[in-house]
Amino acid sequence: MDHSTTFVTLGTAGGPILQPGRSQPAHLLKVGDQAILIDCGEGALGQLTRAEVPFRDIHTVVLSHHHFDHIGSLFALLGLNMMTQRNQPLRIFGPTGTARIVAGLTDACDVPNEIGFGVPGQTLPHARDFVEVREINPGDTVEIGEVTLTCCENTHYRGEADHGSGWYLSLSLRFDTPDRSVVFTGDTGPCKAVEGLAQGVDLLVGELMDVDLTMTRVREANPQMPEARIRMIGAHLADHHLSPEQLGDMARRAGAKELVAVHFSPGMMTPARAPEYLARIKAVFDGPVHLSEDLGRY
Repeated sequence: MDHSTTFVTLGTAGGPILQPGRSQPAHLLKVGDQAILIDCGEGALGQLTRAEVPFRDIHTVVLSHHHFDHIGSLFALLGLNMMTQRNQPLRIFGPTGTARIVAGLTDACDVPNEIGFGVPGQTLPHARDFVEVREINPGDTVEIGEVTLTCCENTHYRGEADHGSGWYLSLSLRFDTPDRSVVFTGDTGPCKAVEGLAQGVDLLVGELMDVDLTMTRVREANPQMPEARIRMIGAHLADHHLSPEQLGDMARRAGAKELVAVHFSPGMMTPARAPEYLARIKAVFDGPVHLSEDLGRY
């Protein structure tokens, strides 16, 4: 039986702005015949189709956090499984708030469920009949078939000095499989906890941000935005995301064997800019580095 592990970058855009050529954040962990969807941003189901994985083959979803660019296709996943009469559990793991979000989405399935296909006497399974939610916290260990999931809080919502003080969490995720270990940072700034989670990992999949370029584009697109709002966005991008040097340093400190960068904001990964980002990462981390495209396989 094949137990080999492959990580597929379904969506490598950083949200919330949609981009031609890149889908919103979502990834796929394949371990033999087992398929785990990691985040579920807008377009995730179409990307699964392009990766030749039917959405009905997804039995487990793991969410890193609840920003809309990472969960935008959850309603489609629930509704389309309902319309195709799913009769197997769909498990959704995520931080506090996941149950509340899924409950709202299953409530929103009431109307299409009642409509059905217009066949007298016909009934459809309801999404709430097959969906199962478990909220996870740092320190939890979850066994998903042959995969062991562990996680830690990262610095996408708050600095490490304030970890444990907030109701909502942004998580980094580690998946240990029979043949490999994979860490998905999710959205985060520099974070010792993530470095600890990723110690010795075979594959580190991490976000990448160009704050200067992104802020230039924000100013151009929003000329009337108050300066206080501009500063707030800039602080979030600088503190809660990773520059090329910071991503490379995280991989080096963790002793990662290979690094894949994802979550690119609009205009970042052009042929002119990509070599600079690669050089900046490799100046800090000497292992293999990939600036991923959608549907990359690692």
